[in-house]
Amino acid sequence: MNRIFLALASMISLFMIVGTELVSAQVIAEETEEGLILKNEHQTLVFSMSDQYEFKSWKVGDKEILGAGTACWKATILGTQGENLTLTPGNGYYKGAVCENEKGLSRIRFVWELTLDGQKPSKVAMTVSLAEKSKLPEWNLEAFLPASWLVTETEFPRISFRRSPQTKAVLSPGHGAEYEIGTNGTLQSIYPSVTGSMQLMILHDPEGAWFFSTRDKSGATKYFQIQGQGESVLLYDRIITSYAWTDAEGHFEVPWATVAGYGQGMTWQQVALEWYRPFTFETRWGSKNVRERNIVKWVENADVWFRPMQVEEQTWSDLEKALEYYGKGAGIHWYYWHNYPFDTHYPEYFPAKPGFREMVQRAQRLGAHVTPYINGRLWDPATESYRTLNGAAASCRKPDGTLYTEIYGSKVLNTVTCPGSPIWQDILSDLNERILNELGTDGVYLDQVGCAKSEACYAEGHEHAKGAGSWWPEAYRKTLSSIRKEFYRKDQAMTTEENAECYIDQFDMMLTVNTPHSRWNKIVPLFALVYSDRCVYAGYTYIPWNHNDGAFDYVCMRSLLWGCQLGWDNPSLLMKPGNEKAASFLKTLVDFRKANHSIFFGGRYLAEIPLEGEVPQREIPGYHEMTPLVQAALWRDCKGREYYILVNMDSSDHDVILPDGRQVKICSRTVIKMKRFVE
Repeated sequence: MNRIFLALASMISLFMIVGTELVSAQVIAEETEEGLILKNEHQTLVFSMSDQYEFKSWKVGDKEILGAGTACWKATILGTQGENLTLTPGNGYYKGAVCENEKGLSRIRFVWELTLDGQKPSKVAMTVSLAEKSKLPEWNLEAFLPASWLVTETEFPRISFRRSPQTKAVLSPGHGAEYEIGTNGTLQSIYPSVTGSMQLMILHDPEGAWFFSTRDKSGATKYFQIQGQGESVLLYDRIITSYAWTDAEGHFEVPWATVAGYGQGMTWQQVALEWYRPFTFETRWGSKNVRERNIVKWVENADVWFRPMQVEEQTWSDLEKALEYYGKGAGIHWYYWHNYPFDTHYPEYFPAKPGFREMVQRAQRLGAHVTPYINGRLWDPATESYRTLNGAAASCRKPDGTLYTEIYGSKVLNTVTCPGSPIWQDILSDLNERILNELGTDGVYLDQVGCAKSEACYAEGHEHAKGAGSWWPEAYRKTLSSIRKEFYRKDQAMTTEENAECYIDQFDMMLTVNTPHSRWNKIVPLFALVYSDRCVYAGYTYIPWNHNDGAFDYVCMRSLLWGCQLGWDNPSLLMKPGNEKAASFLKTLVDFRKANHSIFFGGRYLAEIPLEGEVPQREIPGYHEMTPLVQAALWRDCKGREYYILVNMDSSDHDVILPDGRQVKICSRTVIKMKRFVE
């Protein structure tokens, strides 16, 4: 510990050491009359040299992007006597900064000294680094506390950007969503969960796009925050830490770098493609194309999904009609098959309702594939199994020892179970084995794994460090891999609800139906831009009850254009008399998808394509005030060929004009593809 402090003191006293043979002329950290400068050919960051830290300027080209002043970090600490407080730079003494240069990389390290236990001084150090060609400075944080003290939460980095009245935010719930930013409101994206499938925040306006992203390859818990502050927008990552991130000597470090930057003249789509997508190939979950992942073959070919909701003869009759109409290969998520009402008595699913196994077999004889629903996260504390199997020992616990308790439509209490608990791991293993073998299914659908947020767990005796961090997704990955290896045949699939990226490689298909949608936010294809070639996903949003007001057609159209497997509708609604027109439109899109797997399985979504010509608009209930009834997307197939895909959900034919000037007639309620000619 003393050696660390001596090294820091030595660095500060020297203030700047530059080895001329190592310094690149293209990037440098230096002391000037203007202040401490960190710059390369793309940008210049300026910090104060006074006795108070100040981030004075951040220019990209000639554009100033830095907003109002703010605390650059916050840290909540827990002392050995129960001391518990949140610190900011204002609670310490600013001790200056050190400029460091090496070949191709420069950094400035800022240090604050704190008085905590009346003994040795404690320190917080923030490092801002910039590589020679990079448009994205990196931010790192560490602390040196008294022995056995902990950092339990941080907000870092806290960066304020200037914004224009046109600036909007893009976050990653489900497919992705664009929001207005209030003058003093807050937007939040919790990762990994349905509200945050990816580790990024984007702001954009007609002049460019701002980008903020953590470079964490473990999937640790994060709360991304956007706060409107008048003419500025504050971005930061609130991190509930793992106790393991602070060692016994009191050294703490956020175990990843955060990058932030501005792309002048770039769109939000461009920064997602250029600044986030490349990072994902460095991760375990994003390194392989779907054709390299050994996706179960029937999932590859499941162009349409259904979700029957009961085990009754009418349920079967409606499902049978749908399977005969749409043809072989459908996937099925089957609900309400189990012993008790939905969202109650979890995980006591058995015995299955009478006749369910026989209905599974009937569906299979028609060429369909059944994956029954179970919940991979919740345990009803009122159940007999919670008492006899010691559910209390398997439950996640808050810092005060109480349970995380959730209530859904059933109005029944459910506790959040710790995926690191051997008790819960055994229950999930037994459930998967019984469903696959006793019911003869084609797989299992594990809800909430890719959807519900991970919780910090402070239970005593669990096989993980207290707090949050990456142990939650690591525990699920370990359990799911073990279950698949032990119980699944090569033709049996594992699916989940929603698309948190850190689980992509664990599931054959991820259901994306919870993206927020209303007149006040816009669904955008962020996930498709980044992961369309590496993840199989189905659904767009929950199918509306009314199949004849345009919303169903709109959902089907967007699902196809963004690469989703289609449908995920209740066959009792879809095949209801009066819905023939809607069912026929879906079948047209399903048949098109079946014929174009070289595009949709292993190909890549490239962009939404604006069309000119006859493009009527109308209001879509529950989605947008006005939306084009003819829409298009650009895809690249597995052989590198690019195609425009056009869908017309209108009841009339229309002549539209492609970006290359070609005029195309698209008939009513149909889909076509046009090869893109690249000069």
